[in-house]
This record gives sequence, C-alpha cells and structure tokens, in this order.
Amino acid sequence: MEIKERFAERARDKSPSPIRELLKYMTIEGMISLGGGYPNPDTFAFESIDIIFRSGQSVHIEGKNLTTASQYGPSDAHAGLKSELRSWQQHKDAVSLNDDQLVVLNGSHEGLFIMSYLFLNSDDSVIVSEPTYPGALAAFKSFTQNFIQVPLDSDGMDTAALVEILAKIEMQGGPLPKFIYVIPNGHNPGGVALSDGRRKHLLRIASDYDLLVLEDDPYQLIKLDDSPLQPTLQSLDKEGRVIRLDSFSKIFAPGLRIGFASGHPEIIRQFVLFKQSSNLHTSTFIQEILMQYLSSVGHESFRDHIKKNCLLYRTNRDAMVAAVKEHLPAGISYNIPTEGMFMWFEMPEKHNAVRMMENYCEELKVILVPGGAFSSSGGCGNCMRASFSLVSPEQIGEGIRRFGEMIRKDG
Repeated sequence: MEIKERFAERARDKSPSPIRELLKYMTIEGMISLGGGYPNPDTFAFESIDIIFRSGQSVHIEGKNLTTASQYGPSDAHAGLKSELRSWQQHKDAVSLNDDQLVVLNGSHEGLFIMSYLFLNSDDSVIVSEPTYPGALAAFKSFTQNFIQVPLDSDGMDTAALVEILAKIEMQGGPLPKFIYVIPNGHNPGGVALSDGRRKHLLRIASDYDLLVLEDDPYQLIKLDDSPLQPTLQSLDKEGRVIRLDSFSKIFAPGLRIGFASGHPEIIRQFVLFKQSSNLHTSTFIQEILMQYLSSVGHESFRDHIKKNCLLYRTNRDAMVAAVKEHLPAGISYNIPTEGMFMWFEMPEKHNAVRMMENYCEELKVILVPGGAFSSSGGCGNCMRASFSLVSPEQIGEGIRRFGEMIRKDG
C-alpha cells in the first residue's frame, strides 16, 4: 500500500531533527557524547522515588533508572516501555508489533491531532459516525471542515450505509475521504460497540476503496459484562490500513497523559517526526512509571485489576438503566451499553437539549451533555449524553429522576 502520496502537503517534506536522530547511538557502550545539550544528571532534583500501587506492589526508582526518567528521551518511546507495550499488545490483542510500529503519545488524544496534521488538507474529508467524539472533531476541524456522516445504531457504525455513501461519491467522480474514524468499543457518546460482522465489513470497505482506518479505542477494556473482547480492527487488518490509538487514561490514570499509536511503519515514522518538532517526546518520567508498573505487576494481574474496576462501572450502569426505566417518560430511545461509560438518549424531535440545559440545569441541579456537541454538522439537537462513571448509584438514580423532570418541563 502506497503511503507517501496520502500525506497532506505540510507533512510530505518533513525532515528529522539531526540532533534527535543521534539519540540511537547514545546507548552504545563506551560512547562519548559531545553532541546534544543534555543537562548533567548531577544537577537533577530527585534522589529516589517510591511509588505504592493499589495492587499492593511498590517500586523504588533510583540510580540509572531515575536518571533515565529525569533526562531527555527518544521521540518514539522509552526503550523499556516500548518493550512492555509491544508485549501488552500481544497479550491483549494477539498483535505483534515491530519497534518501528509504535510511538508513545501524550494521551491517545495527541494521536487524533497528529493524524489530522499528517493527512488532512483543507479540501479533504473524513468519515465519522453521527454522533461521534467531539475531541476528534476538534482535532479534525483544525485542518478541514469536511465530514462524511455515517449513521450509528446498536451495532456501531452502519457499514451498509457507508458502502452506499462511498459508491455515490465514486459514481459522481468526487474525491474519496482520507480515512475512516471509528470508535469500535464503548462508543463515546453512543455507548455501543461495533459488531464482529461490521468490523470485518469495515475492513473490506477500506480495502475496496483504498482507505486508511483510524481506530480510536480507549474503552476497549472497560467491559460491563462477561463477554470476551472482540477482535480489534488492527488484529483483523492484513493490509496495514489501520492506525490504532490506545490509551491508559481510562484504565490507569488520566492525569499522566499517556497513550500510544501503532500501525504502518511509514505512518508511525511521521508521528515521530511530528513529535520531534512539537514536544520532543512524551515525559520519560511518566513512561518510567508506567513501565515499572507493567513490569512489576504483570499484564495478567493488570487485566485482573481492570476487571475489578469494571465491577464499579457495571454497578453504576445497572443503576442508570434501572433509573431510566423508572423515571424517564415514554418515547425516549436508548441502548444499554456493554462497555464504556456512557448512555445516549434520543428524545422526540420537539425537545431541544441546549434549551433544556439553559432553562433547567440550575433549577433541577443536573447536568447532561447536549447532543449537538457530538455532531459534525449541528445535528443531534434532541439528544443527550449521560455518563455513569464518576458518581454513586444513588446520585445516578436521583440525577436520572431530575433528567426525567427536565424532559417533562420541556414537553
């Protein structure tokens, strides 16, 4: 698959940093570096760091490891963390990645912006679901205002509708989109998952129309039932079309801002060049913490920890579903999520979600997010998103009761 011609004009002639490119030689035994302007480790503030994890394990970071964590690092990844992440991807998805297929990011959200920067000229378009994640829309809108909307239902993005849309574009001789943006699990805001059949169909479509796929999957492991993980688009991809974004925000700690992108080496190389010119690299200190956690706790124990946390989210989901059935008036459409943190409500057309928030939010003391925030074209005005992740079951029940009252007041 040819890659270079797909890049936006701004990214085609991007050259590497001469100084950053020398980093690969720094680890050679006996090497004397008179090159990069690295601060002397003797000037660093830290003597040692002790971290106690909720799992019971603890790590003590000092000496060489602490120096590495405190110093500038490679633009792609801390070497130790890269090895752990390759093993992590193999463990959870059965995907084998080479060193040149992975780059650590400042949260997976950074990957949305980098992907947009690399591929989108102002006249290009992106395929998105309707509704979709507003953070992705914000990143894409930095470079284009052109979106091709595909309906979302209980099985995720409607791939049959996507075929019809692309066939019409091709028949009319119009330009095809640069890539398909998809949230396959725990869709934000839809709360649905892409079915197994649609995953395979989506990749066939990408192949037939020679498109890239951006798989944004922060909720993959936030399972609310006991069903096995569905195969990732990346694991099903045989042509190198999928660029995947993984995040540790929902399963480790969002404040650390750490995630990673993986995929075709030529695309990941461009991700690295972008980081060289924007922020040099993701914090080596944060990467060291995650590496120490993964290596000390182990991947299976980490998965067990995540599953235990999901019991909290499952309890909250159940509380929201029960409250919805008890308190919301007839005529409200919704799906019961099996992963993620959200429920999406579609109200009758007469309701306006923004107006409801403006008129009744303070009075009733309840907040939901109006659906327009999740539309690329100003649609979804009669929809609301509710999250069950942060508050208690009791607060969820009362919040949904107040939401029901809001709907009746607006009716």
